[in-house]
Amino acid sequence: MFNRQSVQSALRSLNAKLSNFKTVPPNGLALFCGCIGKEGKEKKLFTFEPLKPLVSGLYRCDSKFHLELLYEQLEANSTFGFIVVDGNGVSIHTLSGNNRRTLFKTEVTLPPKQGRGGQSQNRFAHIREEKRGWYITKVAEIAIAQFINPVTCMPNVDGIVLAGSAHLKDEVHSKLDNRLLSIVVAVVDIQYGGESGFNQAISLTRESLGNLKYIHEQNIISTLFEEIRRDGQYAIGIEDTMYALTNGLLSSIIIWNDLTYVRWELVKKATNETKILYLPEEKDLDESAEWTVQTKIALLDWLLDNNEFGAVIELVSDETDVGAQFVKGFGGLGGILRFQTELPSNNPQLVQDEESNNEDDEFEYAW
Repeated sequence: MFNRQSVQSALRSLNAKLSNFKTVPPNGLALFCGCIGKEGKEKKLFTFEPLKPLVSGLYRCDSKFHLELLYEQLEANSTFGFIVVDGNGVSIHTLSGNNRRTLFKTEVTLPPKQGRGGQSQNRFAHIREEKRGWYITKVAEIAIAQFINPVTCMPNVDGIVLAGSAHLKDEVHSKLDNRLLSIVVAVVDIQYGGESGFNQAISLTRESLGNLKYIHEQNIISTLFEEIRRDGQYAIGIEDTMYALTNGLLSSIIIWNDLTYVRWELVKKATNETKILYLPEEKDLDESAEWTVQTKIALLDWLLDNNEFGAVIELVSDETDVGAQFVKGFGGLGGILRFQTELPSNNPQLVQDEESNNEDDEFEYAW
């Protein structure tokens, strides 16, 4: 009965909210309504226009809000294709946001420039040129199969990077289909083939692909690593980063999008004194005789909802090499300081009373 009443109450609230809209927004309308708390007495209602037009309707009655369609709209629009070719083979890749995919890979054996003794030089050169020409034509055909939509007969990527060694890449470039030739954004020399060549091609085309999330993540984390290398303006780890952020010392904060810390706000019953703890999500606290839990929220959610400290928030993943290193080495939290200053890790006197490491540890073990 309670669930049925909650659904009916939510539908009435949504119907009343819809009466405020004279027309449907250009991108459609997303509505969320739910009852929370004990006996569902507290009601939450959200309405907004999506970033992009909704192509289908969706109605769900569940214990959670379904945001799959909205998450898809946040994905990067630009997709770039990579053709990596050398004398040992060819590989085809795509890069979209921070998502890398290998679509095709094959190896070949081309004749060397010098033949064996006793062979006719002219005949050997002719065979070599014939096989080389066949290989170049085959690469161009593979590019059409991977990057041309068979239904629309148009490219399915926004741009193409052609990477190779010596003159081979230039010969492939001259044989590309005109539809693909028109979207080539860069032709670069690389020293390796395959996955290594793909990585090198990405590095060499940073300027051309600067709007991609993958490149953006590499740039901002590399900036942090450079500050660390020269012992400059940086904060890393939960303690230093949160101290710098809450004191307005950060120009930008870099956060792993799966950060696993929880922010606890505790209140001392006798004096109303507050204490803030940042603990891994697997760590749980219960109320004691002296302290009570005021709020408990995922640190990532709190950071996104309380961005009044003047720092630019940069969300990164662990899908890039530098991103994985950032998460593994520094816990997925760090930032760039506005100026070089002392932090709690190198000056414990900065943290007093409830922010003291010793007190936090004593308090933690007392629970």
